[in-house]
Amino acid sequence: MGGRPMFLDRKSLWPQLRRWEEQAADRDGPFRLRFGTFFVADADAARAVLVDSASNYLPQSGFYRLGPKPLPQAVRSEASRELLRALARHDLASSFDLGSALDEVSDGRGRLRHQRWGVEMVRRYFAPVIAHQRHTEINALVDAYVTSSVVADDIVGHVLRRSHRTVPAVRAGLAEQLGRLSAREGGAQDLVDLVLGLPGELSPGDRAQLLQRLVLSTVGFTGVTLEWVVMLGIRHGYDTPVVRQEQVHRLVREALRLYPTAWRLIRVAAADHEVAGARVHEGEHILIGTHAIHRSAAVWNRPLDFRPSRWEQPTDDQRRSYLPFGKGDGMCPANGFAVKALEHLGHLILRGHRGHVRLHTRKPHVRTLLAPPAGWTRLTPAATPEP
Repeated sequence: MGGRPMFLDRKSLWPQLRRWEEQAADRDGPFRLRFGTFFVADADAARAVLVDSASNYLPQSGFYRLGPKPLPQAVRSEASRELLRALARHDLASSFDLGSALDEVSDGRGRLRHQRWGVEMVRRYFAPVIAHQRHTEINALVDAYVTSSVVADDIVGHVLRRSHRTVPAVRAGLAEQLGRLSAREGGAQDLVDLVLGLPGELSPGDRAQLLQRLVLSTVGFTGVTLEWVVMLGIRHGYDTPVVRQEQVHRLVREALRLYPTAWRLIRVAAADHEVAGARVHEGEHILIGTHAIHRSAAVWNRPLDFRPSRWEQPTDDQRRSYLPFGKGDGMCPANGFAVKALEHLGHLILRGHRGHVRLHTRKPHVRTLLAPPAGWTRLTPAATPEP
């Protein structure tokens, strides 16, 4: 198998995910899926793969990489530090206009289309960090990438065949623009500065690819989770002017537990070794089923129930089994700031609106990301309580 497992060629993987969860419940340790990949659904085995025995696997990064090859560890660490510095330069919470964003991402009838609106809103939320005060050409290319790749490919799937012609053109356009720029002194103001300032013999095309991956990290995973947070919040009565920040905090954590946007983590063995008693050979793939770990009845009481209250006093086993962003060197760089953005936006939306959700199916849509079912959400402004 290459960089992308063959099973992702299917339109939606939700039935497979549920079947793997059931198989994991009946197995003691890792097991092989029918296409040969090892499936890990235990938190301790997952930690062994991602952290304790990470040297047994090829270096991997979902975002700081060129093709299948990750950037050197020192470069990835510096990039993560620069990302945090760039975020610290902008007061996103106070500068974001929710009303304008909702008008822009809703249709003419005031509806928010699932598998799209969250990514479009988070793109606007993080706009100052993505391409701060850049000319319209770069921002238009970023918007085209979000529409033609993040939405059309990573969320919806290979439905819009045009996306495969658009994405290379977007990368070529970004490479052309980046080739004309140089990093600003004084540290990165945005993701454009970040990729321009990375050391090494990187071509403009390399830097364009890295920018695309960072946009996916920043808006793709966060945007899909925002849709889950708002949809679940509405269905469970959180759309009220008196909803508190700590309630939304637990709501976000439970949404990421029950429907982890990054539903699997994949590693490739660099040498023969064992994982939880199972023999793994060099070149074989390990698939860590985040969704299965998050839904294990051995760890979570009534695991398929949506219960944010479980996060009031989580157990040590539950903390160890909670992997929405992975662990170790390959951990998603959006980890900390994505959760803060979700809590802020979730609280703003649910506190200020009453919602109505309409679903075309009850099954989540699973591709690269685990997205809500097709349908839409309508928000109606609610009166804000007196301070």
